[in-house]
Amino acid sequence: MTSQKPNTSPEISGHKPPTGAPVADPKVATEGAHSPVGKVDDPFDLSNISVAGVTSEDLGVEKPILVVPVDKPSKQDFFRTHPDPNYRVEVRVLKVEAERETYLVTKDVWVAIPGETKLVRLVPYLTRTGGLGLWPVPLLDDLLGKKDTNWGITARGAAELAETKWVRMQANMAHNYYDVVKSDKIPDPVWPNISFADILKIAFGDGRLIDRMDHPVIRQLQGW
Repeated sequence: MTSQKPNTSPEISGHKPPTGAPVADPKVATEGAHSPVGKVDDPFDLSNISVAGVTSEDLGVEKPILVVPVDKPSKQDFFRTHPDPNYRVEVRVLKVEAERETYLVTKDVWVAIPGETKLVRLVPYLTRTGGLGLWPVPLLDDLLGKKDTNWGITARGAAELAETKWVRMQANMAHNYYDVVKSDKIPDPVWPNISFADILKIAFGDGRLIDRMDHPVIRQLQGW
């Protein structure tokens, strides 16, 4: 005689699963205890590969400032000027046209060569792409009896406006002044953590400070 196994089905035996106990769905098999079988993380998920929003601070990297050009901003760049009044100074500079280099001249020297220098206000500026520069904004030179110009007036206006707005400045050669446009759509700049004194040291280092009469630039101008 063949023996039969007792039917142990919960319903037939009178035993029912506890109320609220999870019942496995036969349509969904699980692999491990986390994700359904067949579901694989997309290796090309943009949240995993995009570098948007990643900054040098996230990497623990600091970008040193090694060069600070001394010139007005490019006509193709939107820029902002530093809003802190402590980040500017009125000085005299000497521009060597052949070298396209601007030199800072100390008071002891420029009084001996006043006609070779220009009175300017040095103002740091930042381009939209993060480039730091130092702008010699021209000033009215009453001491030497020089007349103000439309170039100087519009340059000073652009520098002041750029303290709070992104500005682009282009020369209008037909009327001898700068055309200035502004943008309200560009986010505010993030200024680098650098003092004004350090900006000056970088901008006028490597011999670009004329503090003696036997400086090579002075010797050149005087035919030595």
